[in-house]
Amino acid sequence: MIKKVLFICTGNMGRSPMAEALFNKIANDDFIASSAGTKTTNGRPAGPDTIQIMKEFGIDISDHKTRKLDENMLEESDYVICMGKDHLNFLLNHFPKYKDKYLTLREKDITDPYKGSYELYRTVANDIEKGIQKFLEKTI
Repeated sequence: MIKKVLFICTGNMGRSPMAEALFNKIANDDFIASSAGTKTTNGRPAGPDTIQIMKEFGIDISDHKTRKLDENMLEESDYVICMGKDHLNFLLNHFPKYKDKYLTLREKDITDPYKGSYELYRTVANDIEKGIQKFLEKTI
């Protein structure tokens, strides 16, 4: 059975789309990832730096469209991985019944690169990749 992983950030334009793309590249066929944002609207593209950084990893996310988190996404997911403690607290406050599915990608929050330098986006992508690898080591 394929396990569903949902990555959560704020706008679903940077961190969580990177996590989704990297996870789907790294993980085996037992998993599939998607992403959503806690404070976004549906249908916006990923940020240009996000798209470019993912190209450096050999991944094309130019067709990514933002998705606003809803309860159905949580219901369908086996794991809900937050980019930071603020996202985890949001989920615990708004959707406590799924608390057993929630975790953060790393102990330290993944920095929001929005409006940051290109190097910050690269650092964030590398941090996300390391967090995914640790998650997979623990889960597989």
